[in-house]
Amino acid sequence: MNITDGMNFQQEHADAWIGLRDRGVFPSQGLSRGAFFRSRATAIIPAQSQQIERTELAKRLRHFELFEGVPRTVLQMVAANAQLRTFHQGEFLWQRGDPARTIVLIGSGFVKASRRNRNGASKTYGLFGPGDSMGLYAFWAGMRYPTDAIALNEGVILITIDAGEISDLAEQYPQLSRNLNGEVTRFSEAFINKIEIISAGSIEQRIAVLLLQLVYRYGVDAQGGQARLPVFLTLVQISEIIDARFETVARALGHWKRAGWLIIDAQGWHFNCLDKLRELAHV
Repeated sequence: MNITDGMNFQQEHADAWIGLRDRGVFPSQGLSRGAFFRSRATAIIPAQSQQIERTELAKRLRHFELFEGVPRTVLQMVAANAQLRTFHQGEFLWQRGDPARTIVLIGSGFVKASRRNRNGASKTYGLFGPGDSMGLYAFWAGMRYPTDAIALNEGVILITIDAGEISDLAEQYPQLSRNLNGEVTRFSEAFINKIEIISAGSIEQRIAVLLLQLVYRYGVDAQGGQARLPVFLTLVQISEIIDARFETVARALGHWKRAGWLIIDAQGWHFNCLDKLRELAHV
């Protein structure tokens, strides 16, 4: 998929979300609460004026679990200093070793946490999408960012927040403090998921575990054993995550396509037989 297709897809996804919201309908059937919750955060679009932008940002912050249940006054304070930014495909949010001073909330698109080994090979340690936060754990632990954070597609939309400000506010507002602890836990879960992928067994099993994790977190249009994943991963990116050669990944996905389990087009990855993936993953 080229850049134009990616931008068109994101706009179509936002338009679809707005239409569903107006009708009081959300594409949550068969998905976890986390996947449903994150789907609500995908329509963050830069506003036209500074005043409207701050008002809109305060509303959008509530769509993220970090600010769920937090008083409106707190949201307004955070929005006053937050920034809405758009990143291009391959652009660094930060690099390994940078001071951990910023928390980012992902409104649209996907970001990978990766680092290169001594031989220059890139390894992906986490994949984050709409509704997720990044950067909090490194700040909380008093360390520098342990990985690079790189935009995976064109037009990744983020809300950037000063980590120190959030920490200070958490001392005053217990709900925000509890939410911060929850975000740290979710960050740990991302690394546990990585372990589950690597230890799944064969290459096909690793791919199945990875894709099922993504479907549960970000899948839409679920119906029966079908779902669509609005993620555009290259073979190289998948091989980095599951620690396999991209040629092997290509053969596995080719088999799934021929069997009719998987279709990849401009709308994302369409899974027609999720039960087959569950059998492979033993879940």
